Amino acid sequence: MKRILSLTLALIMMLSCVAVLASCDWFDKDDDDETAQYTYNTFMSSMPSSWNSHTYQTSDQSEIISYTETGFYTFDVNDTMDGFEIVPDMATALPVDVSNLYVGDKWGIEEGETARAWRITIRQDIRWDNGEYVTANDFAESAKRLLDPVAINYRADSLYSGDMTIAGAKNYFYGGRLVEKASTMVDDDYENGYATIADLTVGEDGQLFAGENGLYFDYKDGCQWSSYSLYKYYSYGYLHDWDEDGNAVENEATAAFKSIVAKAEGDSTVVKVDTEVAEALLLCVAKLHGYNSADAYAEKVGDYAYLEWNEFCYLSGTYEVMDWDTVGIIVVDDYTIDLVLEKELEGFYLLYSLTGNLGLVKTDLYDSCITIDATTGAYSTTYGTSVETYMGYGPYKLTSFQTDRQFVLEKNEYWYGYNDEENEGLYQTTRIVYDCIADSNTAFNAFLKGELDGKGLDSDTVNDYANSDRIYYTDGASTWFIAMNPSLSAAQEWEESNPGYNRSVLTVKEFRMALSFSLDRRSFCLACDPTASSAFGLFNNMICSDPETGTMYRTTDEAKDALLAFWGISDDDIGAGKLYADKDEAIDSITGYNLEGAKELFQQAYDYAVANGLYNGTDTIRICVGIPGQATFYSKGFEFLKNCWTEAVTGTDFEGKLEFTKDETLDGNTFANALRNNQVDLLFGVGWTGSSLNPYGLIGAYTEEDYQYDPSWDTSTEMLDLTLSDGKTWRASVLDWTYALEGEYIELVEIDADGEETGEVKEYSCGTKADVSERLTVLAALEKVVLGQYNLIPTQNQSSASLLGYQVEYGWQEYIYGVGRGGIKYMTYNYTDAEWDEYVASQGGTLNYK
Repeated sequence: MKRILSLTLALIMMLSCVAVLASCDWFDKDDDDETAQYTYNTFMSSMPSSWNSHTYQTSDQSEIISYTETGFYTFDVNDTMDGFEIVPDMATALPVDVSNLYVGDKWGIEEGETARAWRITIRQDIRWDNGEYVTANDFAESAKRLLDPVAINYRADSLYSGDMTIAGAKNYFYGGRLVEKASTMVDDDYENGYATIADLTVGEDGQLFAGENGLYFDYKDGCQWSSYSLYKYYSYGYLHDWDEDGNAVENEATAAFKSIVAKAEGDSTVVKVDTEVAEALLLCVAKLHGYNSADAYAEKVGDYAYLEWNEFCYLSGTYEVMDWDTVGIIVVDDYTIDLVLEKELEGFYLLYSLTGNLGLVKTDLYDSCITIDATTGAYSTTYGTSVETYMGYGPYKLTSFQTDRQFVLEKNEYWYGYNDEENEGLYQTTRIVYDCIADSNTAFNAFLKGELDGKGLDSDTVNDYANSDRIYYTDGASTWFIAMNPSLSAAQEWEESNPGYNRSVLTVKEFRMALSFSLDRRSFCLACDPTASSAFGLFNNMICSDPETGTMYRTTDEAKDALLAFWGISDDDIGAGKLYADKDEAIDSITGYNLEGAKELFQQAYDYAVANGLYNGTDTIRICVGIPGQATFYSKGFEFLKNCWTEAVTGTDFEGKLEFTKDETLDGNTFANALRNNQVDLLFGVGWTGSSLNPYGLIGAYTEEDYQYDPSWDTSTEMLDLTLSDGKTWRASVLDWTYALEGEYIELVEIDADGEETGEVKEYSCGTKADVSERLTVLAALEKVVLGQYNLIPTQNQSSASLLGYQVEYGWQEYIYGVGRGGIKYMTYNYTDAEWDEYVASQGGTLNYK
């Protein structure tokens, strides 16, 4: 995620063949020739356009960083070589709790409180690629630039969001920025803030102001009316009239509501409140109480009838510009830095968060790459776009970069790790070369010629090499999806420019459900990704929910129950003498494939779309699929999905009306935004990598706007009711439940057996110090609700088969969770570069791996 947890957007087949950093066999080979060269040759199907640690978004953009930068702490194999441990890297020891030094109002730390401030002592031999030394001040100054409120860096929330939140970081980052919904217009006690339309002032653009603060209304947010937004009231018919047959009838109130929605721009549900919006709200509130006008309502309640609409409104505000000394990053001396946190964090998740390094950059070089437009104030930077505009501090340094062709890394002679005894004999690789090879067959031929040291196997090659002694099968922690962004406003805007074509049908959930149920996942995997297994949830079997005990998420009852409930298997089906003996057997029975049910859903979607004006019954329904790269997986996948869904609508009113096109202009830098911006309708083979040890943070990739493939789903207004360990049922938004898992305090509203609010509220958090069972309850519920949107359809669990070249050996044979097969650190060589060239020539220039 955009966090220290290091989650990145990924495409299933866009990465190089062998993941050398996280999965690369022990081979102890002495070489007396210190000048011998050992080059690891690999490739990527698309090259990064930048690798700025403050802004990168995708896995290919982080590839260079993974060699050239390190963290305070890192994962390494344990002494018994059967698991991982987190050990100091740039730090000299484990962090020390110094909360007692920061007691007081400034940081909000009380006497006796612990795990709120941590001291990190850094090594004194950390050096940049050019030999200059790194001090604690470099970390602090880098963090200051990461949080620069003008830059608005993509990775800034690694310091103010998630498990580890630096005190004051968010306020500093947002300093000077206008926030539409800074506060409610009416206070929590319902005493202050009320005003009639006449009491308010009118701005230049017509917006109403209370003092210096503009009024805003979110039609999908109830504001002081809690979860009951005006949108819900409209959807449930509370704004309508009803005829004698029980049919909803439009009226002035429904027209008023629609006039408000029409003022929203794009996918936003927030509008500026002008006089027209205020009068519409006035009428809608009266209608909710059963009156056709505010005047009629006033006869019942008096002047309150002209004020109650305020309870739906927010006031804008501007974040105060903060000084840097309000941020909890304190330089103690040249090699000591203290981190003051907003909330408690300790143990595994503290160290896990500190595998980052506060966004360390070479600040003088960084500053020289910044440009701020004198007219617009727009911020841009070229840092991390060339050898000249970048400097690292890790085991390797970037020495050559040719756009869309090749980049080269060589050993960084200034890296501190080469002086450590525990690294003696490791890091044998002297040079790493990445070539850009878009076509999989071209890459495979290069591998057979000895020009690449590894190559992933696809559906065309895996069976031919199944018996090779150089084949490696690896299960990964990622799940790959079909992703959609069913934005109605974007679809309708596109349709205006493309007469005869329709995209609005994709916004009908039943249509997306039908796409899911008509997909035979096993057949899809066999055709396109034969080493993968079918996926049915957000998280696969490699996601760990309790790293202290090694418990995997999918083995927990909470996770099993969520999956079973989503796929329609009830408790009545499980048990002795029933359809399934136990939950595991029931889960094993899930295929996700129900063609008959899919056809019924397609027909339901058709009927709904026609009845609600979303489809005229004749237009061609265009589905544009984004194809990032030329890998075999994508070409085969597109044909499979097109044929699958074309056949699936046979016998329904959609028959003959679907048209599938593809946009092949995308690459690893643009694929996700192409969907978010509605350039394409659908992506497949996409998902997230990283955070396999923290699904409580990973869930934010699916529920938080900054990460979602589908920004049209507003999780701040999607309500979720959960029964917690206290036996009570509580309501909060999907987004708030996500924040609770991250350790934030949210407000819960109690719900009775009839689904009504009781009026009881409480503050709640279930961060890292909460009971694991409670955290699992929330996580599993969020997984189920995300799946229920059908904007992300899980297709396959990450798994790969690859061939390792004869020149190199992994650190160890078996894949170890957390550290793979040792990566570049433990990789060893059977041949020097010169010896390898001789060997390849002796084989006639083509190697046999069968």
